[in-house]
Amino acid sequence: MTRKSMHIKPDIVHSHFGNQGWADMPIARKSGAKHVVTYYGFDISKLPKQKLWRKRYMDLFKTADQFLCEGPHMAKVLNELGCPKKKITVQHLGIELNRYPYQPRTWISTQPLRVLLAGTFTEKKGLPYAMEALGKISTRYNLQITIIGDARPNAEECAQEKQRILDIIDRYDLSSKVTMLGYQPYARLIQEAYKHHLFISPSVTAVSGDTEGGAPVTIIEMAATGMPVVSTTHCDIPTVLNYGEDGWLAGERDVDGLVGILDKWLSKPTDWGDRLDHARRHIESEYDAVKQGVRLGKIYDDVLGRS
Repeated sequence: MTRKSMHIKPDIVHSHFGNQGWADMPIARKSGAKHVVTYYGFDISKLPKQKLWRKRYMDLFKTADQFLCEGPHMAKVLNELGCPKKKITVQHLGIELNRYPYQPRTWISTQPLRVLLAGTFTEKKGLPYAMEALGKISTRYNLQITIIGDARPNAEECAQEKQRILDIIDRYDLSSKVTMLGYQPYARLIQEAYKHHLFISPSVTAVSGDTEGGAPVTIIEMAATGMPVVSTTHCDIPTVLNYGEDGWLAGERDVDGLVGILDKWLSKPTDWGDRLDHARRHIESEYDAVKQGVRLGKIYDDVLGRS
């Protein structure tokens, strides 16, 4: 704590990520502030694999006042790590909806189906499973596949994932159907989204234990634009993707399940409208940044005993 910061008397210290929450414990204590900690992903799945962090988290759970997480799956994991239920609140991520005009996609079976994938080539993104599923349907549908993302430099795991993707492209003879754009600015991702019919993002739990924690923000964004999203039952993704009925998510690493979901969308493209409308309304209700900001203010009031 710096000399300057000693003069700041906050009501609340809000730490983002569990490891930062642990690091901020002395600041919250010295300032006399209430302490709120938001968990996101690796901090709730990967770090607790280490005995040191499990011990640190137990100290954090005792001292901090409130813990926020993206959805019920993450809340359950947090409780299983030792955090009291009464200290856990689900606080959904929020996006600025005006940045994602709703343009529900339509597709005619005589047209090429433009499919978008995006993400760093890490195991938890499940991109090889997406490519395998697309390879299996490539003889029945005229596909145009765009991949935004790449392997991180000097990361062996990422390099292996990239090779898996390239091997699948070769095995299914997809090279003429796939455009790999590499890393792109965020604006380009959104620009490409509106050029595509469907987004596929089949997240999985990595061997290391790494997970999405809650759900990838790109899934929220793509659903908001009006694009069908094909994904998995991983973490809190089922809370985000809501098409008004069950059966629209595959299990983790289930390629045939992904094929089945793709076929459900593609066999009846005239039925897309109602489902996409339902998904957009759900995003507007639960993942609007403005509404989530108001809800966060209410959480702060509760922590401070102002309710």
